[in-house]
Amino acid sequence: MKILLIGDESRTRRLLSFGLVKPDDQAAAVNSAGELARLPGLRTFEVALLDWEMRDAIARELLDQLQRLAPTLPVVVLTTRGSRVTEVRAHGAAEALLKPIVIDEARAVLERCARAALGAPASAEPEPAGVAEPVAPLVTQNDAQQRQFAIAAKVAPTGATLLLLGENGTGKTRLARQIHERSTRGGRAFVTVNCPCLQAQLLESELFGHVRGAFTGAVSDAAGLVEAAEHGTLFFDEVGDLPASLQPKLLRLLEDRCYERVGEAKTRTADIRIIAATNRDLRAEVAAGRFREDLFYRLNVIAIEMLPLRRRPEDILPTAELFLAECARAAGRTLRGFAPEARIALQRHGWPDNLRELHNYIERAAILCEGEVV
Repeated sequence: MKILLIGDESRTRRLLSFGLVKPDDQAAAVNSAGELARLPGLRTFEVALLDWEMRDAIARELLDQLQRLAPTLPVVVLTTRGSRVTEVRAHGAAEALLKPIVIDEARAVLERCARAALGAPASAEPEPAGVAEPVAPLVTQNDAQQRQFAIAAKVAPTGATLLLLGENGTGKTRLARQIHERSTRGGRAFVTVNCPCLQAQLLESELFGHVRGAFTGAVSDAAGLVEAAEHGTLFFDEVGDLPASLQPKLLRLLEDRCYERVGEAKTRTADIRIIAATNRDLRAEVAAGRFREDLFYRLNVIAIEMLPLRRRPEDILPTAELFLAECARAAGRTLRGFAPEARIALQRHGWPDNLRELHNYIERAAILCEGEVV
């Protein structure tokens, strides 16, 4: 892709581009209306990423300027508030992402918007083998986790609905992407629904889409995440936080693959695989009346558990080495591994936030360390 990054701090733009911009992409960054006006080849960009928090007035001015100078360029807005999603769309943004972003999710949104601007449908033909960079496999030497991964490998090629269980940061999203890549849908879209992030009304619109006039700010028809995932995989992250009002609609989507856009009577069908993940005890949520029992059983066709790092300490160093290779590649560095003191420190730390915390430390080390050994 050819990506334009817009934010008012060079450090923020660098962090955004780390892992979000791939080696084969072309990227440019600006932080003012003047820089944007002087930017050569603006109309050749395929998608723009705009930080709405750089000061609202400036962000709105830049969005308006983009629409004047490059009216067909899709703009994805970053914001810290779910309440601003409708607002930025009313100003002409193609999509909105909530901070802190998930790199894989943000990348998928940018690719989807770029394809749409070029006139390619969400169900475009799969890319040739080797074009999309695969997610590096999770590693384990723990017997219990190996049994769980064996189940994942067995069901990946099927279309079965999966429920991934585990604490925050244990790698449920990464495992979901691996299952998707190893399925017959691997060349298609992998789309994430972040259930806790938005209010029920906004989440319904994000999920199913809406038609013009369906609510204040709906100035045009918009496809939802279900449609974006056509022929691919729709991943419900933290499905235990799904609002009660949307649970019957997800149940219908699971059972019949049918849905309607908000404000529309037309029934649409979806050719998608559904994977869900949660850090909650859904049986307890059902008993407490917060989660539908029939929805639980439809999701819980095959359950796979991701164990926390404290229950598999033998995996800390191998996983750290995997992450170091990923982060070094993304940063364009050659790193040969960890010094003995670093290996001891990795083993001694409790990692309460699991793989997410470990990846954060390794990513920082890959950027800041001097020499080829961390």
